[in-house]
Amino acid sequence: MASSSDSLDPVGLRERQKQATRANILQAALETFAEKGFEGASIRDIAAKVGVNHALIKYHFEDKESLWKAAVEFLFTRLDEEMTVDPQSEEGLSELDKVKSFIRRYVHYCAQHPEHARIMVQASVRDDERLKWAARFIKLSHDSEMPNLKRHMREGLWPNVSHVSLIYIIVSVCQTFFMLAPEVRRIHGIDPFSKKAIDAHADAILTLFFDHQAAS
Repeated sequence: MASSSDSLDPVGLRERQKQATRANILQAALETFAEKGFEGASIRDIAAKVGVNHALIKYHFEDKESLWKAAVEFLFTRLDEEMTVDPQSEEGLSELDKVKSFIRRYVHYCAQHPEHARIMVQASVRDDERLKWAARFIKLSHDSEMPNLKRHMREGLWPNVSHVSLIYIIVSVCQTFFMLAPEVRRIHGIDPFSKKAIDAHADAILTLFFDHQAAS
């Protein structure tokens, strides 16, 4: 049922509905591209996943290539939004606790959005123009974290190793458990997306990375 504010602002309501439909299409596109790859996915597949006519997707996006790019941009915008915290919420925390909080947030992000890793792996394996286009978002993400990473190395929170290697180690150890969720289920009978498994995975990573802090 529309609220009274919606009835007073029908243009605003239509815009919110349009944005919600667009977000649903982009999420369905991400999941479909991640599952089937760019070549294997179709506009009709994505439309069926959202429950809309494929003509509506063509109304919002020019073609499949444009949809893929819009979906990937949506992916990285969401990553930035979900990983950003209000500095005031971390007042009084040590640098180590801030790093641990960051990793916990990233583990939860990876659990909530396993399509992120899957779609990027597919693009990287093909190493085509789509990866070249998406790489700018990855570079921005890495560049934003690099100063903190180097500072934390100087402070002894991380070992003094290749900065680039460490970024990919952190990313892969957080992502892989969820990216390979079907394998985890079949072999170990664990649902990686349960709260218990997500928290246990975050705990395992923090223990592996920072156990030396407690010992030192």
